[in-house]
Amino acid sequence: MAKELPPLNQSSTQNADQAAKPPAQPFFTKKIIMIGVPIFLVQLAIIYFLMAKFIAAPQHAEASAVKAEEEGQKAESLTQNIFLIKDVIINPAGTNGTRFLLTTVGIEVSTPEAQQELEKKEVQVRDMLNSILTSKGLNELVSIEQRELLRLEISKKVGELLKSGKLRNVYFSKFIIQ
Repeated sequence: MAKELPPLNQSSTQNADQAAKPPAQPFFTKKIIMIGVPIFLVQLAIIYFLMAKFIAAPQHAEASAVKAEEEGQKAESLTQNIFLIKDVIINPAGTNGTRFLLTTVGIEVSTPEAQQELEKKEVQVRDMLNSILTSKGLNELVSIEQRELLRLEISKKVGELLKSGKLRNVYFSKFIIQ
């Protein structure tokens, strides 16, 4: 009752076949995961950047261009009739020349004709500003409430010079006390 053993050659071949098959499936799966997933992620990244560049960017650029154009039109309409007197330098009253005020004054008028009129009378307007500002002391120039009164005084005096149009507002775009 001896059991027949398979020949050595057959059993070693079967054992080799069985040993080779199980590792083949996990190896194939590992290969897909190691190569396929990174390729898929790279493709997703490329699609994302292409979409962002060619689809989202032009829409954003168009919206920005429209917004910039509207802001430009608003700014143009606001500054159309502003006469600017740059860099008026005066010594405030009571400082004996030790302190000075550097300011730029914008005068908004109602019509372009009034702006042209102020341009022709620039020397008179500068002299008027010098007179008004040099009569103010340092405390009056530093105070915000006094600055509003200063605007009113300038508007009243410059408004008297105008023959065409009306003075709307006075702006200080630069107001430096040193």
